[in-house]
Amino acid sequence: MILRSIADGLSQRKWGTVATEVLIIVVGIFIGLQVDDWNQARIDRADINTYMQRIQQDLARDLDFFAYLSGEAARKRIALATLKQLIENEPPADTNADEFFDSLQFSSSIGFEFPEVQTVTFLDLQSSGKLSLIEDAELRRKLQFCHQESLHRSYRIESRITGYAATLYSMIDARIQLIYRDPELNIDTSNGDEENFDLDTAREDFLAAARINGLSRLIMAEQNYTEFLIAQVNIQLTEIADLQRAVSDATGETAH
Repeated sequence: MILRSIADGLSQRKWGTVATEVLIIVVGIFIGLQVDDWNQARIDRADINTYMQRIQQDLARDLDFFAYLSGEAARKRIALATLKQLIENEPPADTNADEFFDSLQFSSSIGFEFPEVQTVTFLDLQSSGKLSLIEDAELRRKLQFCHQESLHRSYRIESRITGYAATLYSMIDARIQLIYRDPELNIDTSNGDEENFDLDTAREDFLAAARINGLSRLIMAEQNYTEFLIAQVNIQLTEIADLQRAVSDATGETAH
């Protein structure tokens, strides 16, 4: 209809009518584009709000998890020192068999691999090209820095793993591992070999083997690894807390 009106106006040289009709078309297109832009902006705002909520959830889990790891690393440090004293014939007072095997268990924790921070939300933002929707450039930088540093930190820590945990488990009587996996487990004594089995004897057997095999040297290496691990976990906690505050400031919420 509008195109016919323009054609009639041109043929009859009604320039006013032509100009009016063209203006109507231009304004209509402009309004349509503006509505599309507004609708896309509304979708983007909803998306980024969802992503920010997911990032906050990831950070809260990370903070709890690495705080737990920090506690595990501190227990590992104590357990290694206790075990080293026992092997070197300097047993701490009142260390019974149960406490000894608890020390073994704690001393081998975080000895195979080191976890990274939660990355699903960040990678989703990055791969979908929506990271740029976060308008705060400093917040984007902190997000990228935290995840990149976590990855590099994991590599640095894992490169220092000594093999202590694997060595330790290869030296521990399989029956002890079963008991500590399930304290209620009844050992099968049908073949007669386990009839005289007890934890005190197993403890002394382990200590004797540890002295023969020079386990103290590997424990010292694991202690150095543990000190490095504790320092790295503390740095990780600081970075996560800093990022959590930045995200909370950006969303107007209070970090816990």
